[in-house]
Amino acid sequence: MIEPMITGLQESLPKTIGLLPFDGGVTACVRLVKEHLNWGAKSELKAEVLRGIKEIGSVLYWMGLLDIVLRERDTMHFMQTAPWLGLVPGADGQVLNAHDGGDSPVVNLFRSTTAAMVSSPGCPNPNSFHIMAKQAEAADLLYKANLNTGSVLEYALAFTSAALDKYCSKWSAVPKTGFIDITTTKDFYRIYSGLQLGYLEASVQVPANSHERLGDSVAWGGCTVIYLLGQQLHFELFDFSYQILNIAEVEAASVFPTNKNSHFHVQGWDALLEAMKKARRLNNHVFSMLKARCPLEEKTACAIKQSGAPLHRIKFENTVSAFETLPQKGA
Repeated sequence: MIEPMITGLQESLPKTIGLLPFDGGVTACVRLVKEHLNWGAKSELKAEVLRGIKEIGSVLYWMGLLDIVLRERDTMHFMQTAPWLGLVPGADGQVLNAHDGGDSPVVNLFRSTTAAMVSSPGCPNPNSFHIMAKQAEAADLLYKANLNTGSVLEYALAFTSAALDKYCSKWSAVPKTGFIDITTTKDFYRIYSGLQLGYLEASVQVPANSHERLGDSVAWGGCTVIYLLGQQLHFELFDFSYQILNIAEVEAASVFPTNKNSHFHVQGWDALLEAMKKARRLNNHVFSMLKARCPLEEKTACAIKQSGAPLHRIKFENTVSAFETLPQKGA
């Protein structure tokens, strides 16, 4: 149970954490983040939280692999049963009934066989053929109702989302003013952002041991929790690693303004910046998968009136952040 451990990390956060300054460069920003995240005395707690997030990610990744196997099995199963059920693929890949609501070939076959046998004077047991025809109708209904076994990954995501509901008030607090909280938030995405930066630093220092111990499952677990809590946009805007990557780009451009190949190359930080870029690519992949397999339902969001006053409890379809409802200039 990682909830009390995350609470411990939340309590260790400073009262305010602002955006990282661009004029400080990568070195100053990394030092500033370390000063903000005063978790040095909580190394064991950090390790336990990372292991808990890793377990969540490992289960979800395993469910994804299992889904692939089930879909392959479904495809083979469909190829074997579709001709008997009278099903054909449509122009867009959807499944169509070739008989326009009529009986399937397997039902027609057994009905005609039953009719032919029963009409024969020498039929010893006509009742058995009637039973066979009824069984064909039952098989037709069962096969059509179970063409797809469903998605164990989508079920696991729905289960995880339901489990997170009890922690929403602690891990995803609603801003009292209606405005997005940037500096004082202690939401889960801020905790994971700090954990991710520490994990990336450790992976650069001892890459083999760190990767064997945690691997990509940390990103799968952390990004899934962030997504299901509706914090993806906040994470992408305010993650420490992402901010440092933006600062590194500016710093490199200021040192080598005419060299396009200097992108992200900052002396002394190349290994860490490369690890951050890989982490961002992996995070983007996980978020893309989640959007495809677990689209967000309607959620209550805060809107901002033209006057600047907050408007609470307004529902927007697939809205996870008030950023999408902020008034535009000149609107």
